[in-house]
Amino acid sequence: MSPTVKGFLNASISGITFGLIPLFALPVLNTGMHSTSVLIYRYAFGCLAMLGMLMFHRTRMWLAFGDFLRILLLSSMYAVSSITLIEGYNYMASGIATTLLFSYPVWTCLLSVVFLHEKLSATTAIAIAIAVGGVFFLSGILDGQGDMQGLTGLFLLLTSGFLYAVYMVAFPRMRIRKIPSLKLTFYIFFFAMLILALYATFTRGRIDPIDTHNQLINLFLLGLVPTAISNVTLIISLKQISSTMAAVLGAFEPMTAMCVGILLFGEPLTLPIVIGFVLIITSVLILVLSKRKTGSPKHHQHPIT
Repeated sequence: MSPTVKGFLNASISGITFGLIPLFALPVLNTGMHSTSVLIYRYAFGCLAMLGMLMFHRTRMWLAFGDFLRILLLSSMYAVSSITLIEGYNYMASGIATTLLFSYPVWTCLLSVVFLHEKLSATTAIAIAIAVGGVFFLSGILDGQGDMQGLTGLFLLLTSGFLYAVYMVAFPRMRIRKIPSLKLTFYIFFFAMLILALYATFTRGRIDPIDTHNQLINLFLLGLVPTAISNVTLIISLKQISSTMAAVLGAFEPMTAMCVGILLFGEPLTLPIVIGFVLIITSVLILVLSKRKTGSPKHHQHPIT
């Protein structure tokens, strides 16, 4: 299996698992736990899972000071992106919030073209346009389910998508990409957890406790599946394919969120949703088939460490 195919596979796994955030987060939020506390526990359990794997493999955890500063920068962007995403759930349905987060492939493409002078191929542009169209159909607007509580929710989700795009574009160009993926992800989440803990302390004065077994189970799964697994596979994929390609494959996020809503929460399966699924799958197929012909970008052809 070529590095490009592995990159597509890892990016797809990352998108699918990331799309499961509402499945584990919403039951906890509905119990009254504050969103910041949910995020802190998400990162804490994610760090515990990754630390166990790192100890099993006897990974050396030392960091150079320069790498520490770079990771701290990425952690800050990731923490703010997570806060704006989960706060967005307070203003709109989770499926709509997740689809609005998918603005990040567009941001990723624009950042890469404007600041990194990457060439935007016609095929990639078409794939992005089709994927965004698919997200529009999935958003529920055509079904009359897309009402928002003002512009606040829209602003929060677009901000989350933008910061996530900066994270994806910056990482492959930073020296820390050479750090083993699991170790790097652990430190990003660990520092993000500390940032959020400080934020909660200064804004609310406390971190909400875990009161029930259901909260504990959901928070643990939130830390394991859409946190540890999703982000380790994302970082691996960013070492194999371009940021724009990985971002477009993130279309699996809203698809997964909608599937969870339909299968588990009884949300209706409508014609616009079906059209959205078809458009997103089409965009992914266009991307995969075009890359099989052209190969992966040269600046991403370095080994995984």
